[in-house]
Amino acid sequence: MRMYSEYRAAARETLKGHWNSLALVTLFVIFIGSIIAVPTTIIGSVWDLLWLRICGSSGNYVFALLVTVPLAYALMNVVLRMVRNEEIEGSYFQAMFRDFAANWSKYVLSGLLIWLIVALIALPTLLIGAIILNYAYRLVPYVIHDNPELSVRDTLRTSRMMMKGHKWQLFVLDLTFIGWALLCILSAGIGFLWLDPYMRASYAHFYEDVKEDYSKK
Repeated sequence: MRMYSEYRAAARETLKGHWNSLALVTLFVIFIGSIIAVPTTIIGSVWDLLWLRICGSSGNYVFALLVTVPLAYALMNVVLRMVRNEEIEGSYFQAMFRDFAANWSKYVLSGLLIWLIVALIALPTLLIGAIILNYAYRLVPYVIHDNPELSVRDTLRTSRMMMKGHKWQLFVLDLTFIGWALLCILSAGIGFLWLDPYMRASYAHFYEDVKEDYSKK
């Protein structure tokens, strides 16, 4: 495994000449994710309509599961292909939607199972178990990309197995982006459009190392 600074350096190298393009794709995913949540929250708050806020919140969870999560997973795999220097036909938008269409059902089912498992263990373990499981399943979209023949259950199991001994490393890698996140907050959140691809590229490089380590076991 490489040093954390090496993952970030590798990510920057991968993103050379692609920062703005991926920032636009990230903006699109954020926009799609806000289609239901923002309008219902604003209208429900202005008119003090509790039922609308509740329905909006519930609808947002369903929309996130069916659309936002699969799109985010697809974007992760577009970045993974960039890390591997694979040829991407068309624009990043087109590549993302091709992956979205090809793996939509697995993305939805895996996302649903992860949410259920994390939710069931969150309260009894005071969120600690939920955090650990979140890291155990962080490789799920990559596993789906590399092993399309696996069932959703086996996909989740493979991610857990691959992350054994690596969850703390990924946690620390996350922490190394806190400074950048604070700067993004100071920029009224605009900076997150570039920070998100930076983090995704770092995670893709991390996955490549974990995958290599796992193949040796």
